[in-house]
Amino acid sequence: MRVMNLCRGLGARLLTPSVAILPGDLEINFVYAPDGLRSFPLEYRRAVRIQVQRGFRLQVLPLERILASKRAAGRPKDLAVLPLLRQVIRSRRLAE
Repeated sequence: MRVMNLCRGLGARLLTPSVAILPGDLEINFVYAPDGLRSFPLEYRRAVRIQVQRGFRLQVLPLERILASKRAAGRPKDLAVLPLLRQVIRSRRLAE
C-alpha cells in the first residue's frame, strides 16, 4: 500500500497493485517477493540510482541481481529473458 500511495503522490496512474504508469508514460512494475534474492536491506545496498525521466530517480537492482532472481523464479517468461540479460551484462562489461 505504501508503494502505491507513493506512486499516487508522484502523479502515477495505478493499473494493478504492482504496475504504475508515471507521468510521461513510464511503466514501473513492482515485485514484492522476488525469488533468489537476499533480504531487502542487503539488496538495497547494492541498488543503483538511475534517472528514468526528468525529475524521477529510482533505486533499482543491478542487472546481475535481476538475472539471479529470474533464474531462481524459473517461470517460462523469466527464463525466456535470461539470454538477453546475459548479453546486456556482457556488453556493459566490455564497454567499461
